Amino acid sequence: MSTASWKNLPTELHIAIVQLLPPDAIVTLSVTSSASHSLCVPEIFADVNLSSASSLRSFVHHVPRHYGAYVKSLAVCTKQARTTPSELTCTDALVTLLESCTRLQSLSLSLAMSLGAEKLIPVFTNLSNLHTFKISCWGREDEAPVSERLAVSLAASLPSLSHLTLSRITRSAFHVDPCDVPYDVPIVMNDFDIPAHPILGSDLALPSLLRLPSLQTVEICDTWLGCDTKIDLDGASTTHPALQKLVLTGSMYSSDAQRERQACTAWLRACGPSLGSFELGTSLAMPQETTPLATRETARLTPLQLPHISHIHINASRILADDLSSTLDVLSPCAVESISITYEDENTGPESAPRKSASEEEFARECALDDLQDWKMVIEPFLLNRSKAQWDALRRVSVSLAKDVQASWDL
Repeated sequence: MSTASWKNLPTELHIAIVQLLPPDAIVTLSVTSSASHSLCVPEIFADVNLSSASSLRSFVHHVPRHYGAYVKSLAVCTKQARTTPSELTCTDALVTLLESCTRLQSLSLSLAMSLGAEKLIPVFTNLSNLHTFKISCWGREDEAPVSERLAVSLAASLPSLSHLTLSRITRSAFHVDPCDVPYDVPIVMNDFDIPAHPILGSDLALPSLLRLPSLQTVEICDTWLGCDTKIDLDGASTTHPALQKLVLTGSMYSSDAQRERQACTAWLRACGPSLGSFELGTSLAMPQETTPLATRETARLTPLQLPHISHIHINASRILADDLSSTLDVLSPCAVESISITYEDENTGPESAPRKSASEEEFARECALDDLQDWKMVIEPFLLNRSKAQWDALRRVSVSLAKDVQASWDL
């Protein structure tokens, strides 16, 4: 296409073409003329990824402030390079950036240190278009934790938040008795200065997220939940959460696995009837007590109250086949329609994993076939002996452990 014919195209077609170009091509096109520059700038800055604290500060110092209006997706990591900037420096830089991102829709924060909540929270309340938020700890939880109080307060301050992902969030001594925490689980001791929230008040523990009416999806990854065996939302502004999808991967702390399984069941119980999808990276267990002492005898006579769930997804890289039966026992009142079981190795993505040799591929396939037999030995007896009353809605069970290592049962 000649320069003349490109100029003769309508602006709408220019924009449509630019949106289809790869990032490098957009940057190249932007320097060909002033008109192309104006056309490409919104696309160049639509998706911004700042991989370190120095990148964050450089962006704030060198990129014109009005370009922030073009940013729709923003990912920030505050890891340090050589120097160690103060907490205030990262907080101020992030506040300045977010104030300019008036059309931001998705935000991801990977924090190598905590942030100043008093400065950051007011900015979050003005991000009216932001619907997806992810917050995670970049470093070691025992050295630079991200407090649950900070994470919950930030999430609750977003007026349109619908999808929330929490990864490696550390529980707070404000909500958890340190004497009840296993020895290998770190907790935050110095987060008492985080201000109360207008809706949640000072109750900024993770289960309080279920009080947020706009939330549709919550993913809690690699975070200790063992202190949540009893979740009480009585008196909450939202009696029945509008949550549609819940993902609980379990944590890396195994010193009290049974308690954490009971806590995951408690999270499921606390979800309202709108929940349609539940993804598990840990097995479930019946809670020891589900009601106050005065009504405990009555509770033993009634089934566990759980929401109806159309789909259950199980991560086979985190849950053993031997633990499936106990998990299905808990889920029996949920009127489950489909169950999928897949092997998901988070460390073998296309970018991070080296290409395997033929012998390694064959060995991995043989291991997957052995694992498939283990799953079949649990699933097939369950399907034969399941209670028709409790599992009448079940229509399909599928297992996928590798590209060509799969099995399914249509009922």
